[in-house]
Amino acid sequence: MDKITIKAFQAPSEPALCEEFLREHRKVLQDFGIEHISTNTEDWMTDPNAYIIVALHDKLGMVGGIRLQIAAPDRQLPMSLAISKMDERVNDELAVLNPHGNGEVCSLWNANRYANMGIPVILSTCVTAMSTMVNARTMVCLVAHYTQRYPRRNGFLVMEGVGDKGTFIYPIPSITAIAMVNPDTLTLPYASDEQRHVIYSIRLRPQQVRIERPGKAEIEVHYDMRVQNDFLSLNAYQHIEQDRLRHSA
Repeated sequence: MDKITIKAFQAPSEPALCEEFLREHRKVLQDFGIEHISTNTEDWMTDPNAYIIVALHDKLGMVGGIRLQIAAPDRQLPMSLAISKMDERVNDELAVLNPHGNGEVCSLWNANRYANMGIPVILSTCVTAMSTMVNARTMVCLVAHYTQRYPRRNGFLVMEGVGDKGTFIYPIPSITAIAMVNPDTLTLPYASDEQRHVIYSIRLRPQQVRIERPGKAEIEVHYDMRVQNDFLSLNAYQHIEQDRLRHSA
């Protein structure tokens, strides 16, 4: 059985991992025919509001990654930079969310050398788990149509008030991008009971080992999701657990 480590960190604390993340992500974009993208910069590497999660394989190296960019007054979120010129309502939507603690999930990638193992499923779950650890009470994302299923299973909804009912032709003509929002990352009302349980498990025990099968084979996943010392209240977890048990009875 393959083993991977899922590691979360604040971007400035791991410059070498950030450089590897950027290099591997750009390789994946090039494989899709995307050479230039406005949000694929190096600025986030020294930004304390950027949190990174990577998937590390002992033989294949870094095989996947995702970023959570916390909104800050002096920096536009990637979604705003990418599509606000197409529809200014994007900035209005973000302006409502940002003061209360908002983050954008972005830069999800999976190396071709480790495809079909379900790494995006694991990373998307982990970034949702991380949200409350870094005070992101809401989250947004701009995803390609073929990756929409990942945020949807974690409680994201389409932002139908922007673009063409939430969709944009971006970053190239062959790709439809979808703007999405998770309106409550604490209780996750739009995630399935089962998925909420997994997310809360990671929040409560950020260091654990689980056998997962998100893709074609089982993987032994070593989670190291420690990004801050503050952990979620047990009361919130108990509420979710009671709700899960009630619906499964």
